[in-house]
Parts: sequence; C-alpha cells; structure tokens
Amino acid sequence: MEQITLEQVNNNVLVLKREIEDIKDILEEDDLELKDEVKTQIEESRRRNSSEFKSQKEIEKKFL
Repeated sequence: MEQITLEQVNNNVLVLKREIEDIKDILEEDDLELKDEVKTQIEESRRRNSSEFKSQKEIEKKFL
C-alpha cells in the first residue's frame, strides 16, 4: 500500500478548499444575466399554444 504523508493530505485539502471557494464564488454571483437571445426564446415559447407541443408519450414512441 502506498504511503501518504500528512503534508500530501494537507495539500489535497487545501486544493479542495480553493476549488470549493471558486465554486461558491460562481454560485453566488448576483449579476448573472440571461442573454437577450435566451430571453427572446423564452418569451416566444411562452406565447406558443400548449397544443403545439408533443406529449411525453409521443416522444417516447419516437425514441424508445
């Protein structure tokens, strides 16, 4: 079995800590904005009549 030193464990923990902090920073960003293109697509989809959409069963028939 490979020997692992306390220093190696500590380094791994520090790397993980930095990565977690980076992830937290990304998740906590307040100024995230949807692109105009995405906003337009959302608006268009909301205007569509629900009868235009395919049902789950129709999709399953096609792909399963």
